[in-house]
Amino acid sequence: MRPSLPRLVRVVPRSTFTAPERGLPSPKIYGELPREVRKPPTLIEALLKQKEAAGASYPSNIRIEPVVSKKTFSGVKRELVPSVKAILKEQ
Repeated sequence: MRPSLPRLVRVVPRSTFTAPERGLPSPKIYGELPREVRKPPTLIEALLKQKEAAGASYPSNIRIEPVVSKKTFSGVKRELVPSVKAILKEQ
């Protein structure tokens, strides 16, 4: 079980910090977390990484299809969307 952010935060009295001089930005207390730590990789990203690492020895029966969103079909007529989706699917 991962600890939640409120559980990890500790309230520090303002008097323990020195006030920054006028005109200067306040110092950051924390650094920005790298993307890998903030958001775990999706299943598709993990499978693609395994496929690249395995090369030709990757099983051919495991197909990884790209994610298709509504934005992909924004310029397509509504009645043609199902047929275009069928074309995009790997046979």
